[in-house]
Order: sequence, then C-alpha cells, then structure tokens
Amino acid sequence: MKQYDVIVVGAGIAGLGVAALLSKKGYNVLLLEKEPILGGRSTSFEFKGYLVDIGLHAIASLSSSGIGQLLAETGAELQEVPIKPSLMHFDLDSRAYMRATSPERFGQELYQDFIRLVRAVSRMDRNEIDGYHEISAQSWIMDKFGNPGLLEFFKKITGFSGQPMEKVSAGAFLETLNDALISETTICYPAHGGIKALPDCLEKVILNNQGEIITDIRVKRLFLSGDRTAGVKAGISRPSYVAELDFYAPTVVYTAPLVNLPRFLPKDKMPAEMANKLEKIRSADYYYNGIVLGARSSLMEGFSEQFFQWTFDRSGMDWHGIVTVPTYADPDLAPSGHHLLFIDSHGPMPYGRADLANQRQEELIALAREIWPDFDQQIDWIQKLIYPTILPLAQLNLTGPHRPGFHVPEIRGLYLAGDATYLTGSGIGSAVKSALKCVEEIDNKTNA
Repeated sequence: MKQYDVIVVGAGIAGLGVAALLSKKGYNVLLLEKEPILGGRSTSFEFKGYLVDIGLHAIASLSSSGIGQLLAETGAELQEVPIKPSLMHFDLDSRAYMRATSPERFGQELYQDFIRLVRAVSRMDRNEIDGYHEISAQSWIMDKFGNPGLLEFFKKITGFSGQPMEKVSAGAFLETLNDALISETTICYPAHGGIKALPDCLEKVILNNQGEIITDIRVKRLFLSGDRTAGVKAGISRPSYVAELDFYAPTVVYTAPLVNLPRFLPKDKMPAEMANKLEKIRSADYYYNGIVLGARSSLMEGFSEQFFQWTFDRSGMDWHGIVTVPTYADPDLAPSGHHLLFIDSHGPMPYGRADLANQRQEELIALAREIWPDFDQQIDWIQKLIYPTILPLAQLNLTGPHRPGFHVPEIRGLYLAGDATYLTGSGIGSAVKSALKCVEEIDNKTNA
C-alpha cells in the first residue's frame, strides 16, 4: 500500500496549483482528475485547424491574479504577452473605437467622478476592502460619490458578467478594481499554446518533482480514521479496465466543484453552516454564453488598430457584448491568414434556460453582422457556446465570510481550494489565489 503526503482531488487550475506548489516543496503528491485532460475550465482543444480555448475568462494579470507568484514559487515556465490597452470599446452607432473607460464614452462629468473613485480605491489596503463584504457595490458607490451614472459605468467595464451593482458585493468590487489599478497590465495571454499552456507548465512541475497524476479516475468519497483524513476511494471505468481503488494520505485537498462536496464527505461530517453556504452558491448558478468562430484575416480589415479585446453596445441595451481576438497575441492559434474570435454576452442568464441562451446567441450573430457587413462571407465556421457553469460568486452574500474557506474544521487534514473558497470573485484569479492560500495553511499546520 503506497502512502502519499497529500492527495489533491481535481486538476483544474486550483488543483494543479496546489499540487505543483506542494510537490515543489518536497511533499509526496498524488493528483486525481476525472477527465482525460488537465486544466478544468482553463484548457484548449483543436478544432478545424484552430486551437480553441474553453474559457477566455482564464486571461488575467500576472501580478494581481497570483499567476506570477504561482509561476515564481513553482519554477514553472510560461511566456505571457501583456495586453495593452487592456480593454477597448466599439460603439455600434458611431462605429468608433475608444477606451472602455474614456470621457468620450461616458462624458466628462461622469469620467471625472470615475477618476476620483479610482484614486480612492487605489489607496485602500486589503484589510479595509475586506470590511465591505456585507454591503453592495451600489451602496458603496452612492455613499461615497452619489453619482448613479457610475453604477452603469461599472456594470459595463468590470468583470462581473453584467451583474447590476446592487447585486455585487462591495468587497468583491473593490478588490477587483484595486487589482486592476495596481497591476502592471490588467490582462496577459500566453505567447504560445493558448490557455492550455498554463496547465501544461504546472503539470511539468508536478512530474519533475516526483508527483503523480492519474486522469480518467472518479474520486467517490473521503474515508477517515476517527476525525482524521486517511485517504480517498476512487473508481476507474474503462473499456479494458474497471477497478475500485483506495489511496492513502493524511492530507486531502478537495478542489472539485464545491457544490459536490456533500457527496464526497461521510453524511455525518458535513457541517450545517458549510452546507448552507454551499446551497447559496448552488442557487446562484447561471449561464455564460456566446459564440466562437474562425474567420479570414480580411474580416478585420478597416479596423484602425489590432485590439485584443473590446466591448460593444448601444444605448438601451441592458447587456453588452465582448469580442476577444487571441490571434493578435498568438497567430499560431489559427491557420495562416485567419483569426480566431470569441464573441460573448455579458449579462445575467438564468441557469437551465437554454432557450434564452440561444436567443442571446442569435442576437450576438445579428450584431456581428452589423459590425462586419461582410460577416457571412468572411467566416469559415461558427459555433454557439454555453460555457461550463460559471458561478456569480461576486454577488452580495456570497463573498468574504459567506465563503466556505480553506478547510473543514470538523475533519483534520481536509482542505479546500478553488475559486469558490477565495474571499472574492470567481475565475482563474480566485482559483490561483485559493491555491496559494491553501498551501500556506497546509505548510503552517505541518510546521507547527
């Protein structure tokens, strides 16, 4: 029977980060993943000669997202391209490009209040920010600046998928904005290999430090020795091989979707407070959808600049679109003479309403035809997308003390990581920061 120091369940970015950090520190690590590939929502696949990312939400700043720290501590090698300007805006009526946060877009008076707000947030530290998880971003903005125009302004430029500021936690809002203000650049993108380059470089760290990775294996439950973690039970079901397996370790890190945690724990070990927090997360699920397409490079002719990412809308829209052209950072993602484009919808979409998602996708296609009059003649292929469930974890009552945290107090040796565990937000930045924090707690406990 082989004994490990740590078993990590789930090989998304949080799981890969935890496994890479711990293996680099000398822990004997086993990483288990139910899918045949690593990376979770941050990976890429080949399609019709293109390399297509599953989640463009994986783009993030090296410094503020924690990715830079993760790469430095693990020694992982990843070349990233800084994106400048980070976000532009295309006005559908005037057909003019402008910065997403510009006086041309919002008017001089509103822009001046925006500058005042930016200066105030840039001076805040994390302890101060963490004191605002119990009020909405709308309450904070109106209390400090009294300008309702700022509410629509931030709905359209922040990474909360079009959530109205009355639903967004002030703590999440302020940390997201503070991160953007102190970053060397707001977003970066891998120079080669798409988003998959990140999980690939973390995988190398794990294997180079004698860690083990098993894919196509489903972890079923945790088993205990008294109130102490002892290992996990897992199953492999393949055409040529079916097996039930036990893996042993005094420390287990669960990084799979937290809403599935109750199925992983013994029934009498699920704390009521944590169960309530997980139910709030589950009830807030929603769809994030859009389209992805391959097009001839001539589609972008007539655009004055090569902008990696830009929003678009017009007066009266209660949502906005966002176009990402990753081939401006890495031309090898598409065949020569072609571009890869993602056109996504930023606006709340109820979970399970595929009919509404399809309606929004048709709207995106119609607006794409408006942006590019020869759109249909220039595209090679187009696919509608509903992304893996993206949790609106920046919502009020879902951040700060409302998060489950990084361990289960009733079970010694069981730790949690993933974007739902970190204090604010969702996506790759929160996942990476959760991995860093989780490993810090494990290290502190081990060395106590």
